[in-house]
Amino acid sequence: MVLFARVLSGSAAQHPALSPSLILSSLADSCEEMGMKTLDLYGDFYLTSEESSLRKLEANLSDTFGKEDAVFMPSGVMAQNIALLIHATEKKKLFACHHSSHLLLHEQDAYRELLKMEPIIIDTTNENAAGGLHIPAMRFHHVKSIFLSHTNAKQLSTLILETPHRELGGKLTPWPEVLQIGNMCRTHGVKYHCDGARIFEAAAGYGLNVKEIVEPFDSVYISFYKGLGGLSGAMLMGDATFCQEARVWLRRLGGNLYTLMPYIISAHVGYHKHVIDPGMTFTEKKEKLQRIIQRLSSDPLISAYVTFDPKIPETNMVHGYMTTSIEECKTAIQEVEKVTGIRILSRIRPVEENERAKQLGYQTKFEWTMGSANGAIGDNQFLNGWRAFSHCFSQHDKK
Repeated sequence: MVLFARVLSGSAAQHPALSPSLILSSLADSCEEMGMKTLDLYGDFYLTSEESSLRKLEANLSDTFGKEDAVFMPSGVMAQNIALLIHATEKKKLFACHHSSHLLLHEQDAYRELLKMEPIIIDTTNENAAGGLHIPAMRFHHVKSIFLSHTNAKQLSTLILETPHRELGGKLTPWPEVLQIGNMCRTHGVKYHCDGARIFEAAAGYGLNVKEIVEPFDSVYISFYKGLGGLSGAMLMGDATFCQEARVWLRRLGGNLYTLMPYIISAHVGYHKHVIDPGMTFTEKKEKLQRIIQRLSSDPLISAYVTFDPKIPETNMVHGYMTTSIEECKTAIQEVEKVTGIRILSRIRPVEENERAKQLGYQTKFEWTMGSANGAIGDNQFLNGWRAFSHCFSQHDKK
């Protein structure tokens, strides 16, 4: 069963909300369609791509991305921490990343507690001279400053670039600067790692294919459950020596499970559905979101309560900030859904006290990703839904 008929906005709105039984039964059907007759066992480390569905997926992705090898892993957290472990040396136990990196915000300091590593944090929070919500992505001058002036620069093993920056609403480091950063890393003997959890979204933003995007990087991680809609799973890619060592660390960390079959099947299906033969390309998703954000931002009623960052989405993702409280938003969401059958937002969160948005008077925030599910909804329905949503606030203001 489909749990919600129409969800306009939010990160979860990009894929249909299906029941667990329907998801699992569809995966069983996919097994038959794809001719998967046996389970992968403990990572199938010693089998070929002709003998193993897992190794076939790894071979297909490494070829698509132009890397020598690829290793399937249960999670992105595991993949990126393994990349850091491999790139580190006894004398180089530091890594550099943007202040919004997943490793800093959502992993309970795994880099410190498990890897015994420390970050050099590239913080761009206060770099908006004009004020407002905008916080810039990592840029070349940030990296150059570290290499030229940071006291511990010689202990740096890895620089991580997330593309796009999820916590900044899908912002991208300008492509020429991605190349400049890579050149500087090579000059200083530092490994260049791509956090490509949303790499296909980035490809649409840059107007490049994924092989072109990851060419400057020594290693790259991609996710199968975000834009591709899989159950879970990640792929870590690099040269043959790197991936051979990654398989050793995968075993040490317990990541080569008895079987990864459900995740492998859903990864195959998601990759084919959203990349190989998509009903809606990531470029089309980006363009639709850009079009709708422009209409919403131009509407006086809607723009009185919500502001988007970036103002023009750079990928099929954007962040929104509302001047109304969480409670007011929840009430309005329920009222609009009851009357129209449209759920405006799938998830909202309070703006934290230490965020710049709070100082500017915003109370509630949300992430909006355009995908195949909400991408099938007509543009006018977005405008009408958001107008009804904003009307709830204007009526409250009049009381």
